[in-house]
Formats: sequence, C-alpha cells, structure tokens
Amino acid sequence: MNQPPPHGWHRQPPQQGWPQQQQPGWQQPGWGPPQPPKKSKAPLVVGLVAGVLVLAGVITGLVLYLDVNKDSGTSKRADKLPSMCGNISEAALAKARTTNPNGLGSRETKLSEGTRTSCSWNQTKGVDGSGVRSSNVYVSSGQEQAETDFDRVVAQNMANNQGTPQQKPLEGLGDEATAVLVETKSAFTEISIIVRKGDAVVEVDLSGWDAGIFTNAKPDVAELEAAARGMAEEMVAKL
Repeated sequence: MNQPPPHGWHRQPPQQGWPQQQQPGWQQPGWGPPQPPKKSKAPLVVGLVAGVLVLAGVITGLVLYLDVNKDSGTSKRADKLPSMCGNISEAALAKARTTNPNGLGSRETKLSEGTRTSCSWNQTKGVDGSGVRSSNVYVSSGQEQAETDFDRVVAQNMANNQGTPQQKPLEGLGDEATAVLVETKSAFTEISIIVRKGDAVVEVDLSGWDAGIFTNAKPDVAELEAAARGMAEEMVAKL
C-alpha cells in the first residue's frame, strides 16, 4: 500500500548547484554566439582619397590643355593696307597663321629713291590657332643701289642681339636671296627672308612661339621658313 509523501515535500527547495530555468530570449552575461570582428574602414578611406586625387588630376590636366590650346589673336579686322600688300594671298597668310590685317603697322612712304611699303598681319582669333605669330613685309622699290640696300638689310638682321643669328643663301628666289634665323633663349623665334629682284628689295619677317603645357615652346623652324618663303615668292612674283 502506497504511503502519501512526507508532509511538506512539495515545498522542498530546488537542489543546489544547478542553474535555474531562464526565460526564453534572455542570455546570461558572457553567454551566446561569438560576435564577428569589426572590419577596418582604412581601405575604403584610402580608395576614396585616391579617387579624389585622380579626379583632381584629370580636371587640372583638362584645364591646362584647354588653356594652352585656346585660340590666340583678336577678332577679324577690316583694316585697309597699301595696295602692294594685296600681292600676298589669303592662302599664304593662312599658312603663316597671320590672317588679320594690321593697319597700324602698314604704310606706304615716298622716298627720294622710289617707295617703301610696309605690310603687317597678326592672328585672327578662332582662325589662326594658339601660340603667337606675327608677320611683316617690307618692300623698297625703285632703288638705284638695290644691291647695296640688299646687303644693308641682311647686315641689320645679322646684327640682331636677341639671339645668335644664322644665315643661309636661298636658291630660285629673285636675283639673290638669303634667310636669317634668330633663335633666342626663350621660345621666341624669328626668321627673315631678304630678296633682291632688279631695283626692289623685299624683306619678310615671320616670328612667334608655340603654346606649351607649362611654358611656351619654340615653333618648328622648317614650318616658319616655308611660310615666310611662300610670302616672299608671292610678293616678288608681282613686282
């Protein structure tokens, strides 16, 4: 026959040493799954800084390129030049990159021996490109001492103290012709072609420099010479 449990059994305290039942969803301090390590933000910061630097470099390069290659010169003028200046064609002026007539530098002067005519052109904005170009043509006609005058003009160009002048004779141009090149320590370069034909002496001066990224650059000498010779040939052909 089963005996009833001892009086007060249901009131016995729980056994010592065992954890009590925890409410669902709660953790004791120090318990639970391990947390993943925190990721470093350093690579992201470095990448952003590098991207900003690259973008700044691209923008700077673009600004420099556009500034260097912007058109030089002024708007096309309608200056009237002496009639003899019309011996130079628009094509020859375009080759020299000086299509803008400069009335202030052009004139015709009567001398005791014949006539001296000055013709001047510089750059047309939006037509003649970047850098700087300037061309001048001088014609002394009716000279009794044309040979002496030719030698004088050559000597004047060789005395240019802006640089070290170099001279070379030219074939197939007038009765006699020579070219004088002056390259300076800067980018400025000038070439002069002096021609004598009969009693006339023609001098064509073409000068300037090209644009560079950080500083101006010397123009191509062969290009300058070809352009200056083209202008001289046209002027001499119509004298």
